[in-house]
Amino acid sequence: MPRSLASILKKAFRPKRQTRPPQELAPKLILEAEGDADVIAAYKVGPVEYMLYRKGKLDYKLAVIEPEEPSSEVLEELIAGLREPATPEERYHAEKAVSGYGPLYPLIIDSHVEEIAYTDPSRPVMVIHRLVQDRWIETSIRLTPSEADSLSLSLARKAGRQLSIANPVAEGVTPEGHRVSVTFGREVSRGGSTFVVRKYPEKPLTMADLIRMGSISPLEAAYLWILVEAQGFILIVGNMGSGKTTLLQALASLIPPGKRVITIEDTPELRLPVEAWDSLYTRPPLPGDEDLEIGLEDLIKFALRRRGDYIIVGEVRGREARLLAQAAATGHGSLATFHADDADSAIVRLTLDPINLPPLFLRSITAFVTVRRTLTYDGRALRRVTAITEVAGDELRDIFVWDPATGEVSPSNPAAVAETSERLRWAWERLGRPMGSPEAELEERARVLAEAVEAMERDGIPFRRVLVKFYERRWASH
Repeated sequence: MPRSLASILKKAFRPKRQTRPPQELAPKLILEAEGDADVIAAYKVGPVEYMLYRKGKLDYKLAVIEPEEPSSEVLEELIAGLREPATPEERYHAEKAVSGYGPLYPLIIDSHVEEIAYTDPSRPVMVIHRLVQDRWIETSIRLTPSEADSLSLSLARKAGRQLSIANPVAEGVTPEGHRVSVTFGREVSRGGSTFVVRKYPEKPLTMADLIRMGSISPLEAAYLWILVEAQGFILIVGNMGSGKTTLLQALASLIPPGKRVITIEDTPELRLPVEAWDSLYTRPPLPGDEDLEIGLEDLIKFALRRRGDYIIVGEVRGREARLLAQAAATGHGSLATFHADDADSAIVRLTLDPINLPPLFLRSITAFVTVRRTLTYDGRALRRVTAITEVAGDELRDIFVWDPATGEVSPSNPAAVAETSERLRWAWERLGRPMGSPEAELEERARVLAEAVEAMERDGIPFRRVLVKFYERRWASH
């Protein structure tokens, strides 16, 4: 018998064990039962059912309805491998039991959920959901203080970190690639143990993905592609959550085949499609011995001796920026993110403590790419490249500017970009003056990128395959 929304939600939001829901959620039934509830989506992942709905204009909620758990005896046999799961429901609960994510497991397997947070027992677990951009929404999952303590310890263990009363804060990356930040007990958090889980996307975004999403235009991407191949020094600047790391990943997808790339991060988030990839990450100080810390500055020094064509730093914050500028000055391609509102504020931060980058080294920066998280007129959140700014001698020069009022990027034609950009001509000459002129090269690459988006949408052709074929044709002609 179908059940009303009220009965479904009553069981879904109950912190105790839930009984099995109907096989399918019926949005029509939900609307009739609740009246003022607006169902955004009802979907399933395996045997778990999810219902995203809204009461009023701003009160979004995500109901998570799990299948009934098998008996403890059956579950123990499944975990021990003494018997095979007889149903999808048994398989789900066996996988959940060994995952280390506990009550968060249904949110982990839901690809719509991007980020998970928990602050104290008076509030439910909250998430960032792809269908409700730019806001945290409540879920039906609640935790007791003891459950939160246990889950924080489990998340820390998965990330290979120690968590205790003596060391109540930890962050790291789980084997699945999710970034976790946890606290334990009430040592540093008023509400007890807390955590934030930033889920890693199942498939890293390429430049073709960002073009398809409207985050960057083919012409802007073609310009950056030329700078990347010429091994320029590109700094991606923006505020927290603006999409800096996503754009850094996409720029890395433009690196030509056969190049050796070294990535340096506090926590490993980047996944590169290149064959010769050396992934390094920092190590926090060991308990009782602060001298054993390995930081970004140490790793950049180390990377300079590993014969890398490109050095990519997840985020520069301090003196390591000086070393990265030196690496760029010696011919390494350098890519990094930097927390700043725009190119002007980035320059100010780079010249002040603790970085103190000399003005001469500022000239080694090829371009700043500013990204922002903006809201469109229909309420959607959009991460967008809003400006690309060159360092031309002692001045900054905007090459591309995005107008939020019109949604247009100017300039919109290769000739205007080639006329304005000094760095484009520098890169074109460094690449051997292909296609006869910087304008023709820019136009050709913009066309290739636009066709890559079409091939991905129409035939599912991976972007890397398109990139490799571009270079095969280019190198075969020389």
